[in-house]
Amino acid sequence: MKYTHKREVLHFYFEGEFDNLHVLHIKEESIALIERFRPKILKLDFAKVTFVDSSGIGYVLARYKQMKQWQGEVVICNLSRLNKAIFDMSGIFQIARYERSEGRK
Repeated sequence: MKYTHKREVLHFYFEGEFDNLHVLHIKEESIALIERFRPKILKLDFAKVTFVDSSGIGYVLARYKQMKQWQGEVVICNLSRLNKAIFDMSGIFQIARYERSEGRK
């Protein structure tokens, strides 16, 4: 996972399959980065993600709960059509905004 932090926006860039194994590798780092920067907005960029499963959805929900502690917002960016359908079915867009405008890293 790559990340950038600029003006109260923390941006995570993911690659490959966003499944249980991937989530296990990035979870602790993600938590620590959010704690360190305490951003107003957390952007999760899925431009280079090929597959998302329920563990990936759970990861997003956990980051939402973490951000909510400081009244922060989660924005999901650049989902493929298939991955967007998976996120739609989960109902996640009731709590997180979707953007397609972020540049790919």
